Amino acid sequence: MEMQHRTGCTAVLAALLCLGLAACHTLPPPSRLPPAQQQALEQRGSDGSFDGAWDTAETFERFNDPRAVTYYERAAAVTPWTFHNTKAEEALGRIWTSGTLRHADSPRIDPAPVLRASWRRGERAYLAAANHGNPYAFHDLAAAYRQQGDAQQALRWDLRAMIYHRYPSRSSRLPDAVAAQAGTVHPLVAHLQRRAARGDAEAQVDLGALLERGVGVPSDPARALQLYQRAGEQGNVFGQYFAGLLLGRSAPGVEKDTEAAARWFAKAEAQRFYMAAPGYWKKAVEPPFFLFSE
Repeated sequence: MEMQHRTGCTAVLAALLCLGLAACHTLPPPSRLPPAQQQALEQRGSDGSFDGAWDTAETFERFNDPRAVTYYERAAAVTPWTFHNTKAEEALGRIWTSGTLRHADSPRIDPAPVLRASWRRGERAYLAAANHGNPYAFHDLAAAYRQQGDAQQALRWDLRAMIYHRYPSRSSRLPDAVAAQAGTVHPLVAHLQRRAARGDAEAQVDLGALLERGVGVPSDPARALQLYQRAGEQGNVFGQYFAGLLLGRSAPGVEKDTEAAARWFAKAEAQRFYMAAPGYWKKAVEPPFFLFSE
């Protein structure tokens, strides 16, 4: 009987502990914001506008209040959809992958953790931002995957940032990161070649980026365009956007064709890829200018 009693107590304590942990994950701590300010904030955050939801989220985040997440989610979902939504998606990616809020350093603010990291939620939010054209999310995803030890996915987003910016970031270590080894292509490149040959649209975009810039393989922009177009025909938004960029910018073996580029950009814009809108892509295809000061 005593053993059963102890077992029952242990089970009850375990259940209470689980409930407590769940509450810590979902419920906000006592806020240091004055009640009147809290009410005004929440009213503004619920007015249906992006600015209202975004400003409320940022204020709650500064106070280390997890209600920030709710209002970033509202900002990400605001309609009509604009490029601003991707800013909220990126913020959610940052918060969930790190499990922290960027709170201010003040005696009025309790710095204790109020969230637990969730890789799946963070990845999902970052991917939403990136697939809607937020270039900052390209770098964020590359860094997050690198931290997770996923070299293939990190390479993917390093390459996409490279094509958009026209040059690789220092953190990507490209082109050295995928340089040929002992006369054979790097294993990461070989993996992409196999998947692209099987019709994988994401791998076709990745291999196209390598070929366009001559990273890990000999440069072949014409072949890169073919791969982008094949991926784009499958509905891949990066295949569509990069086909537009390459046709709009031109390269050895690829003549400039603004009309064809515009058609590819229109397909990407239809998928809410905001950088494919005319106001953005027309600037993105202009020749780069570099200013040097003495």
